[in-house]
Amino acid sequence: MLSNVELIVLSLVHEKPSYAYEIEKQIETRNMRLWVKIGIASIYQVLERLNKKDFVKFEVEREGKAPERKRFFVTEAGLQELRSSVKELLGTLEWFYLDLNVAIEGSHVLEASEIRECLERRLDIVRHSLQRLRQMCENTDRTCRGDAIMRNVLGFREAEEKLLAEYLNTLFKGD
Repeated sequence: MLSNVELIVLSLVHEKPSYAYEIEKQIETRNMRLWVKIGIASIYQVLERLNKKDFVKFEVEREGKAPERKRFFVTEAGLQELRSSVKELLGTLEWFYLDLNVAIEGSHVLEASEIRECLERRLDIVRHSLQRLRQMCENTDRTCRGDAIMRNVLGFREAEEKLLAEYLNTLFKGD
């Protein structure tokens, strides 16, 4: 089973054989960092790992005086692993390992005023994020796949907004 980052990189290479920089641009263009942690250094590491597993191969290319770079292609083994991993993720329920849950669990070490300040700040950030996500959804001509992803991210943020508001209300009823 591929990791989430491996799956994304392999999927992008499958769509179009690419250089690491092109993969980075696709991740940026599609706003993937809204829902997955992946940096440029990770892309190079993942490509190397996928190559060692024989899921991608590469050809070294050079244009003019530019430095050599590797264009990656999905192998047959890579395509089979990608298909298997996508089927597994589409058909199973994942657990969420959320920083908010970890922080709530450990919040007993803070004063009530600190908890309130942090939660109110987070709620403001969530609301700002929701505005931005809603604008992105309205102003973007998205594929069906992209639309489903954006609606999923939006739903999680809306649920978080509701949870934070209710949690603050419960903790600080009389204040």
